[in-house]
Amino acid sequence: METFLEKAKNVLITVAPTIASAIGTPMAGIATKAVIDALGLKKDADQTEIENSIFAAGPEQLLQLKQADQEFKIQMKQLDIDLVKIVADDKDSARKREIETKDVTTKVLAYLICILYVGVQLFLLTHVIDDSMREMVMRALGTLDAILGLVFSYYFGSSVGDVKSRLTDQDKRE
Repeated sequence: METFLEKAKNVLITVAPTIASAIGTPMAGIATKAVIDALGLKKDADQTEIENSIFAAGPEQLLQLKQADQEFKIQMKQLDIDLVKIVADDKDSARKREIETKDVTTKVLAYLICILYVGVQLFLLTHVIDDSMREMVMRALGTLDAILGLVFSYYFGSSVGDVKSRLTDQDKRE
């Protein structure tokens, strides 16, 4: 089941792929400001407000996001910043570090997370969770899902290629 955050992020990836590709990079602050401005939010809007506004955006706000994305793209070109390269280089340096140090910590953690995930799922399938604990269990599962996603992203790639292909497709149309 897709979480609310993932749905909001998917909307942003679809409507504003250049801005979406900047999230998680040193350009995240500029990208966030572009989204806040496009949606007409307060300058000190928190992540939840931004996500809610993205998910609830109507046609006018989506158009404003699209325009903000185009302006952001122009700004990144003027500054000679390649967002896809920044993200790829960051992941590459983490992988190189692992190869050079021959540190097994990431592998051990990855195995533990996968085992924990399967164990928790099996437990939930065979036990009834008390209603008073349901919210805490859902929060813990959401966190575990996110961590498992990071493990898979690290070892099997991420959506950077998807964002890169969207950016390339957008360049071809322009």
